[in-house]
Amino acid sequence: MKKYYSMETSGRTADVYIFGDIVDAASTGVDAALGFDFGDVSGLSIVNEIKNLDVDTINVHINSMGGYTNEGIAIFNTLKNSKAKVNTIVDGFACSAASIIFMAGGNRIMNSASILMIHNAWSITEGNAAQMRQQADVLEKISQAAGNAYAEKVTISREELDTMLDGENHEGTWILPEDALKMGFATEISSATESSAASQSAMRMMFQKFTAKPKVATQSPIDVEKLASSVVEKLMEKIPEPPKENNPMKFLSALTGGKD
Repeated sequence: MKKYYSMETSGRTADVYIFGDIVDAASTGVDAALGFDFGDVSGLSIVNEIKNLDVDTINVHINSMGGYTNEGIAIFNTLKNSKAKVNTIVDGFACSAASIIFMAGGNRIMNSASILMIHNAWSITEGNAAQMRQQADVLEKISQAAGNAYAEKVTISREELDTMLDGENHEGTWILPEDALKMGFATEISSATESSAASQSAMRMMFQKFTAKPKVATQSPIDVEKLASSVVEKLMEKIPEPPKENNPMKFLSALTGGKD
């Protein structure tokens, strides 16, 4: 399977593509040892490559359902501390840990058909009552650290941000481009219609993941069928005066690279 992460440099500009789940080096190492390649992105590999860049501009393209919060924070801080100008672009989905990385950009660009998802950190744990209380305390601190990444850029209050991170039924919040722009998560919405075959292929893969059960432990447990239907309806509302023959199935086909 093709790995949905790459880096390209041209002159004094680097383009980083994060098109996969963000996991740790140990997880990708185990997958490789077993002969599997799920397209997962190791945070460590990205951090090391970014640190070694000698460029003036870094464009970070994101299409990821998220992953490990600590890896997302590490990538965020590496980009934030880079001497290069950093632009982050949502080519499809920027969810969970991927939304933290998005906030590292001085210019934060969402495409008109893209979406952001933020939520507090969560985990699956076991142990006695004392151990589980300790884990809850740790998760609150991780959520606070991740929240700081958003708070540095958004124009809403920290109280409003924390409410969004918690979300209805503690499932976080999905944010469309227009709302992201109003609240300061994004600085710009791109209306460009051109997209490469690689982007279309990744969007198809991400949509399949989006409508399936989450596999990464740090993704929120959600009613994906209900949520997928809701997102499609909201995206359809953003299309000005669609032709009469258009319908949701054709829209999904076009969004995921189909001929329609």
